[in-house]
Amino acid sequence: MINNKTLNQFYHYNYLTINGDKTVKETMKMIIDESKEETLIDYLYVLDKKSKLVGALPLKDLIIARKTELIKDIMQTKFFSLKEETPIYEAIDIIQKYDLEMIPILNKQGAIKAVFTAESALDSLKEETLQQYRNIALIKENSIDANAFQKTFSRLPWLLALLLLSLLTSSVIGSFEETIKSVVVLVYFQTMLLDMAGNVSTQSLASTVIKIAKEPKAPLRKYVKKELLIGFLNSIFCGVFGFFSAYIFLVILREPSLLISGIVAVSLFAGLIIGTLSGALTPILFKKLKVDPSVASGPFMTTINDVFSLIIYLSLATALLPYLA
Repeated sequence: MINNKTLNQFYHYNYLTINGDKTVKETMKMIIDESKEETLIDYLYVLDKKSKLVGALPLKDLIIARKTELIKDIMQTKFFSLKEETPIYEAIDIIQKYDLEMIPILNKQGAIKAVFTAESALDSLKEETLQQYRNIALIKENSIDANAFQKTFSRLPWLLALLLLSLLTSSVIGSFEETIKSVVVLVYFQTMLLDMAGNVSTQSLASTVIKIAKEPKAPLRKYVKKELLIGFLNSIFCGVFGFFSAYIFLVILREPSLLISGIVAVSLFAGLIIGTLSGALTPILFKKLKVDPSVASGPFMTTINDVFSLIIYLSLATALLPYLA
């Protein structure tokens, strides 16, 4: 993940440093003489006699300055800089927030060591996005360029594991076979319940993974409480909406039932609460286990949500079966 990377993976050394006592004319000549095609010249960095960074000068300011002016008189003394140990996500935030092309990276003595560029920020974000897709699909990075047989055997264990997990869902449905036979209309709302639980858990998961990526050291207890409050409110609204939607659907089928509509509403409410809880807590658990939290966005969590949602829905229907049949 981005938060585990530091800037040294994205250093650029092709930049120019200049002397503050030089004139604009002298500096322009130096740039022409020393610049190469790969040299970054959006900003020029001004050093003192001890090689400490004391200023930054945008190239455009140099171009419009008078030839006789001294660099130290036109340079910017207030500028953004980064430390060698700065996490890359912080550097990316600064690049995006202040629309910068490049930022100097300083060592402990205040001397410039390298620069971090907007292009590097885009490259790191692209790499992170690709890794997220690999995690979602449970595909190893080194398997992308493998041959067909290698890809098959790298994915097969995950598929078999998911197949076994899906048997949990089937076994839950099978254990409530009598209830379903007695009230077949229950099947109509099963997909809706499972999809909604999956949707809300995915939203909560994505929000939590982003939170961890941006603020890996931030306390998460307050955040989890906020996420659960959001889930609780969403569950109430979706439960009420689900009740009326189910009732209208049953009226169209000419099987109106306030009780079945109520079961759908309660199950929807409980399923969404569980989905929110699993989405918020799973990546936190993965983080504590020192596993990439984005892996939690795989299909395992969806299967677990399905199992609990079905148990709640069909258990509630079984308990009220005498009033439904």
